[in-house]
Amino acid sequence: MQILKRIHLAGWKSIQDQTLDLTPLTVVIGANGSGKSNLLSLFKLLNAMFARMPGFRNYVAQSGYADSLLHYGVKQTPVAEMELTFGTDTGDTTYFARWAAAAGGTLIFTEERVTFQRSGVAEPTIVDLGAGHGETNLQHVADDGNQTAAVALRLLRSCRLFHFHDTSESCAARMPCYVEANRFLYPDAGNLAAMLYLFRERHTTAYRRIGATVRQMVPDFDGFVLEPSGLNEKSILLKWTHKGRRYEFGPHQLSDGSLRFIALATLLLQPEEKSPLLIALDEPELGLHPAALEILAGMATAASRHSQLVLATQSSLFLDHFEPENIVVVNTRAGTTVFERLEADRLAAWRTDYTMGEIWEKNIVGGGPYG
Repeated sequence: MQILKRIHLAGWKSIQDQTLDLTPLTVVIGANGSGKSNLLSLFKLLNAMFARMPGFRNYVAQSGYADSLLHYGVKQTPVAEMELTFGTDTGDTTYFARWAAAAGGTLIFTEERVTFQRSGVAEPTIVDLGAGHGETNLQHVADDGNQTAAVALRLLRSCRLFHFHDTSESCAARMPCYVEANRFLYPDAGNLAAMLYLFRERHTTAYRRIGATVRQMVPDFDGFVLEPSGLNEKSILLKWTHKGRRYEFGPHQLSDGSLRFIALATLLLQPEEKSPLLIALDEPELGLHPAALEILAGMATAASRHSQLVLATQSSLFLDHFEPENIVVVNTRAGTTVFERLEADRLAAWRTDYTMGEIWEKNIVGGGPYG
């Protein structure tokens, strides 16, 4: 299994200088404003930087420009850097980027490189991607035939942030979508119907598993109705049936929690070959019934056997379903974000009487508003 082994961030938002070692399943907890979202924003940055049409400049602009992205602003922190190390079967691939503030609130690359350290080989392969550019050069170097750059690009593109918080009447998941928009599930589940249609036609085991799981949590849900529109065969809408009734319901007749659970089940139970290398989810428990949290945790644990997961949560009930070695606590110290991975041995005595969620609530491991 390929895995993102290590993240190093410096000068990035609330993170002054931190390194975080990741496992196949990492659950991030912390108080509001501690920096959990700033960590997950890294994956949003990657999704923007390494899309087919690079969007680093757009990301910077939409995030409030350099002054909002650099630690306590441009005057205190003029430079930020990121280093990501992936473990593969043949060795470690590391991507490094350093940015500096420039005119107009933009950021430019002052250094960008990829390093491949092959197992058993002393000298690494280093690919210098240049400096002074406003978008990543990784795509160009990979297109020129550099295999080290091509591998790094594939790994970085397969780290995806998903955010299913918007379940309003006008959200993308409730709207018709292009029936062939099925290469991967969109971050906002805007192509949910197209993905489920693909799974029904080509991946029946996964499709049945998704339907069975939704039936456990959504009262009276019988099954999906997935057919291209009779008026526009390139369009498809998420429809479903009620137990014991012939009437077909539309996506606007799903509750917010039901729609969010369907999206989560589709993401975590999809076929292995369709799943990203890394799935990042911010507060996936929002809007779900407490009984759904055990099923959600089970889906996440199962998915982590083939895709790496990074989950940020504020739910002590959800945390109950994970082991200490899965948990990273985010605290604020001297105005900066600090990551601390829990150690099972240090919590053994507490765990005889309390669940992980109760231990967190008692502020035994930090990650609360009390410091």
